[in-house]
Amino acid sequence: MKSVKIIYIFFLVILPFTSILSQDINKERYRTVTVPLGDNSLIPTPSDESERVKYVIKIEIDAVSFLLKANLFEKGVLSQTPGPHNGIISNIKVSKGNELFFEMVPDISNPAKLTLFTYFHGQTSCSYLLCDDNKQIKYNKFEVVSQKESNLIPLLLCYVDDKQKNTEKILNKYLKNNLITITSNEEIKDKILKYFEKCLFVYYVLSD
Repeated sequence: MKSVKIIYIFFLVILPFTSILSQDINKERYRTVTVPLGDNSLIPTPSDESERVKYVIKIEIDAVSFLLKANLFEKGVLSQTPGPHNGIISNIKVSKGNELFFEMVPDISNPAKLTLFTYFHGQTSCSYLLCDDNKQIKYNKFEVVSQKESNLIPLLLCYVDDKQKNTEKILNKYLKNNLITITSNEEIKDKILKYFEKCLFVYYVLSD
């Protein structure tokens, strides 16, 4: 039986050389490969049919930190995300009025494997979520939330479902136009995450 696992890979494309950091979860080992800029042979790309989700985020409040994360939850319990970054996709300084542009591409061309590509500030990160062959991975986006209502803003929920679609049925109660309408962090945990076998919760946090 396969275990669900998440791997983070970062490509620094603004330097003369590209450093690739990956982790072998089973052997608890990290590997770094350096390749010349322009050699994309080691850099994965999403499938052509994958949805490209573009985000334009204007900082509406006084803040100095923008933290973008993807956390693994199992039955509502936060699991230790494998890798040296512990689920952190990006962490940058921001000011009120700044605009941030980034793109997420959830690739589920293989239903038992999610590859979540994030393109942000000249950096590419890949998060992998695997499940057993008799299950499949799905995802939904959240409704837009005002930063004045919460400093934690949900973006995307990727989850493992069975052939009977039991997990999807739970989530359908809270969908409108295919978007998740529950946006409070506590409600997300209480009404959604605790009923999901395993899921990847993607969000950002603004802090001072």
